[in-house]
Amino acid sequence: MKLLRLPEVSERVRLGKSTIYEKVKTGDFPAPLKQCNGNFWLDTEIDSYIEKLIAAREERRARAAGNAGRSV
Repeated sequence: MKLLRLPEVSERVRLGKSTIYEKVKTGDFPAPLKQCNGNFWLDTEIDSYIEKLIAAREERRARAAGNAGRSV
């Protein structure tokens, strides 16, 4: 397990600082661990976030493929 600072998190998920904090606020992104010298994220939580995005994409693709076979 590794602690990541905001620039590392931002680079991993390709989101800006403001977007990350907005997603934290809405519960759509892992909250940081607050330490006296800054905020840190667990790399495992960031990896899980990315995996959830991938799973959601695959689910959308599967639904789209299922709907493509239907005639309107």
